[in-house]
Amino acid sequence: MTVDYVKPIPEPNRDSRGFWEGCRARELRILRCRECGTYVHQPAPLCHACNASELDWQRVSGRGRVYSWVVVHHGTLPGFSRETPYVVAFIELAEQPGLRILSNVIDCDPSELCDGFEVSVTFVDAGDEVSLPVFRPAGAGE
Repeated sequence: MTVDYVKPIPEPNRDSRGFWEGCRARELRILRCRECGTYVHQPAPLCHACNASELDWQRVSGRGRVYSWVVVHHGTLPGFSRETPYVVAFIELAEQPGLRILSNVIDCDPSELCDGFEVSVTFVDAGDEVSLPVFRPAGAGE
């Protein structure tokens, strides 16, 4: 999905580069510990479960459930106000309990959301170099 993107664009750094490279390739990639198998998100240099430093980027399914959300009705920054209302949600990914990503839920009426609402990832191009992961109701657009 491509849109006329006018909001701030993330700047990948050393720790997050693999995540953003995956998004650009239309893959949701999360760090995973080689020692214990725990997924680690936000990107970090150490596993939060065993403190190992051997982490690899792995593609995940992109399926999950809404854990918590807020509906924004009044955008205060340029680019956000033209999209109100919009949903910002913590999505708990299917791969591991407690593995959550903060993103937007699109293509549904915010009043439809509830705890456990099933979603899947899609991507929005934000300029020439960055794609952002967003989520839509599971089964929509697949």
